[in-house]
Amino acid sequence: MRQRLVSIAFGVAVLVACWLAAELVVAKLGILEVAPSLATGHPRRGYALRPNFAGVTKFGVPIHVSSLGLRSPEIAIPKPPGMRRVLVIGDSVTFGAGVDDDAPFPHQLELLLRDAVACPVEVVNAGVSGYNSTKELDYFANEGQLVEPDVVVVYEVENDREITHPIAGGLASTLKEWIGYRSYVVNATLYAYRLMHWRVEAEAAGGDRALYEAQQRAWGTLPGARESLDALHEIGRLARAKGTRVVLASHPNNVDPAVDAERNRLLREVADAEGMGFVDAAPAFRGYTTEQLTVSKTNLHPSALGHRLIANALLPVVRDALGCEARAH
Repeated sequence: MRQRLVSIAFGVAVLVACWLAAELVVAKLGILEVAPSLATGHPRRGYALRPNFAGVTKFGVPIHVSSLGLRSPEIAIPKPPGMRRVLVIGDSVTFGAGVDDDAPFPHQLELLLRDAVACPVEVVNAGVSGYNSTKELDYFANEGQLVEPDVVVVYEVENDREITHPIAGGLASTLKEWIGYRSYVVNATLYAYRLMHWRVEAEAAGGDRALYEAQQRAWGTLPGARESLDALHEIGRLARAKGTRVVLASHPNNVDPAVDAERNRLLREVADAEGMGFVDAAPAFRGYTTEQLTVSKTNLHPSALGHRLIANALLPVVRDALGCEARAH
């Protein structure tokens, strides 16, 4: 019996040692752009940004997360008297994947608004990489209310219709916290699976571009599209009940903005039905090359220039929604 226990203990020790070695190797290989610990488990949305996270991506880009779990400077709760707040919710584009902390468009929009309006204003970046419309709704309906926003900007990207339903419960949360959002091996495996799945679909459709264009032209019929639109409607209803203005914005794809027509039509219908402002960011990008607008050839998220153009496109609509007097120049 004792010998068996010793053998089991030795086997477990070997497995742990191999796992730790694999973690070190995968971390050093730089497969993942940022440490898995940027995320932490969440009981409803599956995950959220880890409060007070501070790290650097494999490209040397710093990422700081506030105590509220936002890639945004610390803000006072409750909101100071007279302060006007804009809450921006979205996915990795809003978060600012691939760019420095001061580059994402919510930060640049705040600078523009401070120069444009006479009232004090803060723009809060609540973007989280990988979030979809239902997760954005959950955030706004719960934690987002603590921010006390006067205006909410929902920055919608074409893949926000990819709806996932995370496994809930205490055991699931514990496993996700200590393995799912700590392990380089687990996250690198999931990343490789998603990449392989896309490659298989793209090959069957005739290439990346062909698959992407086909998806966008039929966006309204794709899995999750209706659920995504319903979530946007609900954001509008919740905001209206609290006297909060909403601006719905559409991010263009990097292949051909013309194929966004169907998605933009559906988003405009939501905006019209719920009394939202609507912004199509595509015109702001005209005249620039993909190389100028994206982080790199392999990272198609907006560059600092792309974020500045998004902020410029949002400025007039958000300024009007705030209802502040114009600053005298």
